[in-house]
Amino acid sequence: MIYYIGVEDELRNTAGTKAPNDIKEICADKGYSYRSLIVPSSVTNPLLQKAARFKNAESFWKSLKKDAVSGDVVIYQHPVFGWRNAQSYIPKMQEKGVKFIALIHDLESLRKGIEGVVDANKGFLDTDQTLLSLFDAVICHNTKMKQYLISQGFDEKKLICLEIFDYLTDYVPSARVKSDTPSICIAGNLAKGKCSYIYNILSDSHNPDLKINLYGVNYEEGDAQENLIYHGSFKPEELSAHLEGDFGLVWDGNAAETCAGNTGEYLRYNNPHKTSLYLASGIPVLIWKQSAMADFINANGVGITVDSLYDAEVAIKTVTAEEYTEMQKNVMAISEKLRNGYYFSTAIEKALAVIGK
Repeated sequence: MIYYIGVEDELRNTAGTKAPNDIKEICADKGYSYRSLIVPSSVTNPLLQKAARFKNAESFWKSLKKDAVSGDVVIYQHPVFGWRNAQSYIPKMQEKGVKFIALIHDLESLRKGIEGVVDANKGFLDTDQTLLSLFDAVICHNTKMKQYLISQGFDEKKLICLEIFDYLTDYVPSARVKSDTPSICIAGNLAKGKCSYIYNILSDSHNPDLKINLYGVNYEEGDAQENLIYHGSFKPEELSAHLEGDFGLVWDGNAAETCAGNTGEYLRYNNPHKTSLYLASGIPVLIWKQSAMADFINANGVGITVDSLYDAEVAIKTVTAEEYTEMQKNVMAISEKLRNGYYFSTAIEKALAVIGK
């Protein structure tokens, strides 16, 4: 039996983000057995909430320990609440012959929170080392994250690279034609605290003709500019059909000159989910040259890289219509894989092979 763990909201019966939901859907399609870890959202007092989470996690792991037998496999999505419970139960279950595979969504020891939005979760800072080291196989984002984990003492033979997160959607994109006016789209949390670079891309001396299409929450309406066009916020499953632009921008931090701050530096190691969104939607990517995902973009010919956002307009103009058409062909091939769960399916097969399944 292969189990996979997902997090559900006690009241809404839904998980928090699209990436974990997609993993759940891919696992369900493979016939794996679902086990839900319930977030006790009806409890609002912080101390009582913490106690309720611990109680729910303890009950969850006790139940899983009872049901799982020798030869079974558990797929765990990291990080998730109840890690202390997991840290206690996993070794006990491994003694019974149960194997564990972790899929990393984020490494808090590298990200250290979201500057201006979310403080670093001190509890999760330690779990990247203490909890993940218990797993029989770990699916990390890419070779840069893999090298970081090896430097932290992880066994290279247990590490599998995902390459890129899948993005399941029924939307089937059509090939795009490069527009006469250079344009990009930016999707995500548009809060100044997290993405203040957005409001600094355009100026008289930088990107005077660049059109920027914005999608997401927390847009600062008071900072509207002529070529900064806000289209609203959409559900993940609807967003692909609304995106406009020659390229989708993958950037983070508080500066346009380079990716800076903790979230900007985090791009050196992680696979931003918006990369998957753009490519699944049929849009080539414009990304920071020093990011880990730049390797994937270059290797597959699905976008362009820049050191500074002040170079964005020139970089886009440099791409010829013929080059863009070729890029589009490459994007469409990757899009099909992302929309059908190819990358996680490939990674989990490799992980199962590592643990002898």
